[in-house]
Amino acid sequence: MRLCPTSMLSRLFVISAFALAFMIAIAPGPALAKHPSAAPTASPTPPPEDPAVTAVARREFVAWQAGVVTSARYADQAQSALTADHIATTSKELGAAGTLERTDWIGPVIVDDAPPGTHGYWYKMTCENTVVYERLIIAPDGKIDGIMFRDKPPQ
Repeated sequence: MRLCPTSMLSRLFVISAFALAFMIAIAPGPALAKHPSAAPTASPTPPPEDPAVTAVARREFVAWQAGVVTSARYADQAQSALTADHIATTSKELGAAGTLERTDWIGPVIVDDAPPGTHGYWYKMTCENTVVYERLIIAPDGKIDGIMFRDKPPQ
């Protein structure tokens, strides 16, 4: 069979088109080219644990467990919560947790509408029978502006 020159060119064109398509498919194109991207922004690093505040957190936890809370360590605005009934109830609940075995700093607490210099801290208090979470707020003068105990971790 004899091929005409036009049909030979058609076949050559088809073969060339397939070869070109294959080369485009395997070659890196503009879609794969590296584009400069914005540098990732670092998330704020929480301040490190303050061993002096951790010592206060431990001391107050044990004091509340024992029902012997020193009101002089608390800011004036926190004094109203230091009633005998409140201390006795909290002491009974914390006493059931058992001996304090370990204190772990979780991180800072954001204290809305607090005076400058007020700082908040979360701690995980691991006791003999359970875990208790303590939120401790320290006023600028170093006195305790608030303390809270709960059985669930902070959200």
